[in-house]
Amino acid sequence: KKLRKLRLQRSVEMQLGRKRKAEEMSDSSGGSSDEDEDGSDSGSEAERGLAGRLPGAMSAAELKATPSRARTKAERLARVQAGRVDFKDKLAEKRKGRKGGKTNIEQKRNKPLMMSMNSGNVRKKKARNAHEKVKTMKKHIKTLKQNAKRPKIRRKG
Repeated sequence: KKLRKLRLQRSVEMQLGRKRKAEEMSDSSGGSSDEDEDGSDSGSEAERGLAGRLPGAMSAAELKATPSRARTKAERLARVQAGRVDFKDKLAEKRKGRKGGKTNIEQKRNKPLMMSMNSGNVRKKKARNAHEKVKTMKKHIKTLKQNAKRPKIRRKG
């Protein structure tokens, strides 16, 4: 009986998500001592009156015993599709709520490719000789090594 009582107390502690204080345990177990002495052990009815028992709660053992529901692949896919949000609609809504025009990122994305390819920076890059390419690659590798030590800070969006 003591072992069973301890198990039930532990299951209550698991349900509450914390350890209960000693005085709370003693208060709740005071009224249930006469029920434990009775010879009738009718399963869950005997458990209901034990120390710290919540009125409509389930014990940890009962939770473990409940079988998982088997779902078909079609049901799972339907549930996933129901939870998805159309990204284009979300972006359009965001754009409507904004006060100004297009952001710089949107402007860069929609810029004509030939215009970018004929820019001064790109033409300089194309004209570089092998020595300059190696030099810039070494510099790039050096910065990558420095930045690999700390995590990237990303904006929430």
